Formats: sequence, structure tokens, C-alpha cells
Amino acid sequence: MNLFEIPVDVLLEIFRWVDGKTLHSCLLVSKSLHAFLKAHPEFEYAHRLEEQGLVDTSNGNYSYEKRIRRLKDFTSSWGASTVKRTPTQIYHIGGDCIAYELVGGVFAKTDGTSLTVQWLPFSAGPTQQLIRSPDELLIPIKDFALDPTQDLIVLIEADDLPRVLFKGRTVHLHLRTLSTNLSHPAAQRPIINFNIPYHPFGNDLSVVTIQLATDLLSFFFTSGPGVPHLILWDWKTGTVILNSMKPNLQLPSGIRSFELLGSRSYALFSAEDSGTIHIYNIHYPHDPAIPPSCVAKLKFPELLPGIQLSSIQSHTGPFLARPRRGKVFSTASDSRVYVISMRFLNTVVTHATLFVEHSAFTPYIQKTDIQNEPPEVLWEVWTHQKIFFVPTQTATNWLRYVQGTRVLMAYPFGETSSISIYDFNTNHGPPEDAPSDNFDIFCEPIRHIYPYKKWNFPLHTPYSSFMIEEDAVIGLRTYGTFEERIGSLEVFCMYDDPHN
Repeated sequence: MNLFEIPVDVLLEIFRWVDGKTLHSCLLVSKSLHAFLKAHPEFEYAHRLEEQGLVDTSNGNYSYEKRIRRLKDFTSSWGASTVKRTPTQIYHIGGDCIAYELVGGVFAKTDGTSLTVQWLPFSAGPTQQLIRSPDELLIPIKDFALDPTQDLIVLIEADDLPRVLFKGRTVHLHLRTLSTNLSHPAAQRPIINFNIPYHPFGNDLSVVTIQLATDLLSFFFTSGPGVPHLILWDWKTGTVILNSMKPNLQLPSGIRSFELLGSRSYALFSAEDSGTIHIYNIHYPHDPAIPPSCVAKLKFPELLPGIQLSSIQSHTGPFLARPRRGKVFSTASDSRVYVISMRFLNTVVTHATLFVEHSAFTPYIQKTDIQNEPPEVLWEVWTHQKIFFVPTQTATNWLRYVQGTRVLMAYPFGETSSISIYDFNTNHGPPEDAPSDNFDIFCEPIRHIYPYKKWNFPLHTPYSSFMIEEDAVIGLRTYGTFEERIGSLEVFCMYDDPHN
């Protein structure tokens, strides 16, 4: 039976279930099929979305022709340009900054007593600035996490108690709405508490990483003598999914940092030996009694004798529970890259940066079986054509320099108007092998690939640091010994209609 003997309405319905990559393959099958698909713009749109790592969020409010035009504008705007750009919007942000976030088109920062929230021109809400005073917040703030698509902010309440508390230290997390500062209506427990038991070297909160991914709230911290801990909750119900301070749930040795890979998976980064990434899957809520299980140990290449890996940190873009309102398309959650920063001792090459595609982790986070001893996966296996390595550190003191598959790199250190954007979207073309090298760090040369695209982003004036969003590059003017005060955010919208 010929494919085109199928009724057209049935054939259209069949192809609506086909993903963008498969549609691209179908275009190459025959001239007839190519002509059929090209005659229906919804399939061209689906293919273009897949190419850019995007998902449709229009709710059918625009014709496919209009969506394709918007998508073409969006794609071309993130291309190379020799024209020096000037900011499209400047927002003055005053006061000290001890913690900050840029998520879903919203920038927020705190000085520990007040909270400043700035909606940027490409966010779903109106472009406005909101300042919560100490009298409104009623608590001192140590750090926070937010997800504007859920109107959610989680505030860590600070304390000025001694470093060592014999009765243990109780930590309070306040779940509120970003818009009203009231308890979040979806949170059954609007204040989540946990206790850090006594330790002779201290039970204070030291390094803290708090993250959100849909209903998952993660809290990674070190306490006392630098011992790392991880607590996971379903923030909507207040259910504890994991508390590594409990017996038999301790973290592996050598852990230096933590990263979410999604709402049901995460990674722990160990500096032990030459470095290991422990991949965990979360079984909650299907099997709430089973704690998260390690499904793989991804190994780093062996270091030269005497060299020691002292630090390993990861950074990626934030996770949003749902697409931003008013957007025609948004970045797919799994369209992302992880930037892993490493520090070495006993070598002239003291820093290195590893760019890892999300697809490197996909085979492991899709595992459903639980193993007593997770397999160790060699570097050559898990990194094959999925990583780019440079023997330098990232030249930025502020996070949120990663969005989707794009990474913003600023050189040299200090104020600069010279930035580059790396894009690791695999659909830009076949990977190009970079020269193998041991970088005077590893026993054997490692194989890696170049970014799929790289271009310069020239600016008229220099900035002390930069951030990147789905629709814009943001220059920060900061001052103070440790850049602890923000003067302004200067936004470079990438195309004329940032609400697309």
C-alpha cells in the first residue's frame, strides 16, 4: 500500500505524533513526502523547534506561519554580529548583595534584610521593580530560590546564633509567593524546618546550594568541619525524600558539590582520586519508601602522579516547572549544558573547565532498575562526543552564565566588553573533534569536541560581569572589594519582540 493512499486527514494525524528529528529524516525519504510535509507549515515548525532545542508554548494562539517567522527571528538574533551593541534597558539596583537569582526573566537579590525583585522586559509579567522591606519579610535572609512560573520563592531564614549549638540548630525555609509575599497556597507546610545536630566543630550553615525543579526542593550544604549534606523535599507536601544526615543515607566520600539533572535525578561531584560524578535517580512518589539510588559512577581520567583534584563544581541553567506565560516557544528542559569547574593542586595548570551536554547523562537518568553496586563508567564511554575541555577557569564571578545549550564566556578577567557565546546545540551540525591533549594534567590525552557554534558578542562599554537569559544578555555594573554591590543591570534584548 502506498503511503499516500491513506486519507490525508489520517496521514496528517500520524505525522502530528512524529518528533522533529524524525520529521527531518522523513524529508529526505522521497520528493513526494518532502513536498507533502513542506506543504503543511506545522511540520516545518515542529522540525525547526527540535533543531533549536525549543518546545511550543503558544497554546495555539498564533498561526503556524507566524510562529515560524518568530522562530526564524529568534534563531537569527543569536548569531554572529560585528555591530557593537548598546543596552535596550537599564535597571538601577541599589544596595548590598549577599544572594541573587536570575530565573524565568526575573532577577532577585537580597542584602540579608530586604528583597529586590526586578521583572525584566522579556518576562511574562509587567516590567516592574518590587522591594520587600524588613518589615514585610519579618525574617533575615541567608539565601533563596525562586521559580516565577510557580509564583514561588523559598527563603532561608538566617540566624546570628553561635557557630556551635549544643542542642542542635533548627533551620527554617519559608515558602511564599513571589507576587504577594504570602504563604504559597500550594505548600501544605509553608514553613519547612530541619535540624542540624551538635558537632564539636560547629553545626552552622556554611556553603549552601538551594534549587527548585517543579515539585522538588533541594538543599545542599556543608556544616561544622566542612561535612556535606543533602536534603530533598516535595515542597508541596513537605515530604522528606532524602536526608543524608540520617543513618545509612550519608553521601559518598569526597563530595564537593551537587547539581540537579531534573525533577527526579541529580548528580554528586566527588574530588576523590581523579574525580567521579555519582548519578542518582529519585523513586518518589512511586516508591516513597525507597531512597534515591545511585545508578552510575562516571569516572574522570587518571591524573598525572602528584596532581590532586581539590575542587569540582557544576553550573547549569535553572529548571522551570512550566513555560513562561505569553511565550510562543521556550527552551526544552533537557536542552542544556553543564559547566563543570575544576581546581588542581601540585601543577602549573591550576584550573580547568568541562562543558558537558545533557545527553551525556541521559542513558543513566533513564534507568529504572536498582542495583546494589552501581557500575563505574569509564571517561571514554560517557563523554564520547559530548564534552569540550579547556585548561582555564570561567572568567566570571557571577552565576547564571548558562542558558539552555548556550554558555556566555567573558575574557579577560575584570571589566571587559569582549564576550563570547558557545552553543552546544547538537543540531547545528556534526561534532568537530578538537586536538587530543593531556593538558599537563592527565596521564593520557583526552578526546573532546569543539562547541557546535561560537561567536563574539561585542559591546560598546565594559561590564564587570555578565548573565544570559533565553532572550537576552545582561551586563552587570558592580562595585565593592568583592563586587558585593550592584549598580545596575543592563539588558541587551536579542530581538525586537522579546515576548515573541
